[in-house]
Amino acid sequence: MGNTVSAYMAKNNTIWSGNVAMGQTVSDLDAAIEKASGKAQVQETPTGGAEDQKQQVRHDFEDEILRIAHQLSALAAKNNDMNLAAQTELTLPQLDKMSDDILENEGKRISGLATANLAALADYGIVAAEVTGLNTLTTQFDGLKTAPRTAIAGRSGQTKTMPTAIQTIMSILRNRLDKQMVMFKKSNPEFYAGYLSARVIIDRGGHSGGSPTPPAPAAAPAK
Repeated sequence: MGNTVSAYMAKNNTIWSGNVAMGQTVSDLDAAIEKASGKAQVQETPTGGAEDQKQQVRHDFEDEILRIAHQLSALAAKNNDMNLAAQTELTLPQLDKMSDDILENEGKRISGLATANLAALADYGIVAAEVTGLNTLTTQFDGLKTAPRTAIAGRSGQTKTMPTAIQTIMSILRNRLDKQMVMFKKSNPEFYAGYLSARVIIDRGGHSGGSPTPPAPAAAPAK
């Protein structure tokens, strides 16, 4: 939105560059366009990547919880430790049904049990490095569990503020640049006509996703 006018003004800079007020207006227009473009990029960014990453980490997290919990369960069975057995009897379907917060707490709980039984778990192939790995996954999952919602919220915020950003562009054009361009209506009618052509595109709701092709540069009037 506004890119066509911006490109047209830049291409014909030598005609109006001596007008200080117009220079400030064009600068403000370019800044408003850049701000709106930034919002559009965020608004159009797919959020599926955050969800995919979260699900992959959750898959790894559940596997590691289950791997360590099963070794604790085997240890409990060997020692006839009913209390430990009750705390470590887990299945993958159970973990899959847990909410993110409960799953995170489950990872911390299994880590605590493994740490308390670390010496005995050495015979089952569970050493301090495995517990550290589980803790790392817990931290990683904690950082990702709200990422999809955060991404969606960020995009929603840009969507809600986009009308204001576009309105700023239109205000600069209609209340400032349109009026300032009247100065060239007689002194450089070709330049002025080209500007009006670019403005018609915008007022009809047109916009460009890439670099716009501005109207042909205006020629200075013959003397």
